[in-house]
Amino acid sequence: MKTKLSHRTLGVVPLVLALAIAAMSCASTEMTSTWTDPSAKGASLSKVAVICLAKDPGLRRMAENTAAANLKGADAVPSYQVLGDTDLKNRDFVKAKLSTLGFQAALIMRVASVNEQVTAVDGPYGTFDGYYDWAGAAVYAPGYLETDTVVHVVSNLYSLNDQKLIWSGVSETFDPASAQSFMNDVSKAVAKSIQKDHLIL
Repeated sequence: MKTKLSHRTLGVVPLVLALAIAAMSCASTEMTSTWTDPSAKGASLSKVAVICLAKDPGLRRMAENTAAANLKGADAVPSYQVLGDTDLKNRDFVKAKLSTLGFQAALIMRVASVNEQVTAVDGPYGTFDGYYDWAGAAVYAPGYLETDTVVHVVSNLYSLNDQKLIWSGVSETFDPASAQSFMNDVSKAVAKSIQKDHLIL
């Protein structure tokens, strides 16, 4: 039986702190849903800006670096390298700058949620005496509950020429060991899905 104990967004709890509780765990990442504009397949966009919307500048740079490195074949550039410390909320400036520099597309990534799930070890629920004795012993014994950290990332790829969404995906990572390994796993999964439809070179 799995019970969701809490739901916390990136704006409330920093991602790095959320990941720290799972430092000794084994991570796994998968794309839980993807969508591709059928008319965009084979677009073969060659110059892509990678933008990670995060309050923590260190996390932003790390995420953009790993995602850009995994978009093999394309000229994928971390946005901080061309936008510097520009306020990413200044949409008009970001669009104008990327257009001036000849970017054809932008991959925008953001952490949508960080959840904790607890798995309770099954016990003898049939009788009061049996369950009470088991539960009392279990509560004071280490490891009677298993905690998983689940991180969801939303990634959207836009064509900048027509401001059109051409690909979108949601990834799910269980028990990330660190922010760097987590973003590397996510960016690999995102890149694989995007490249499958030949959206970038």
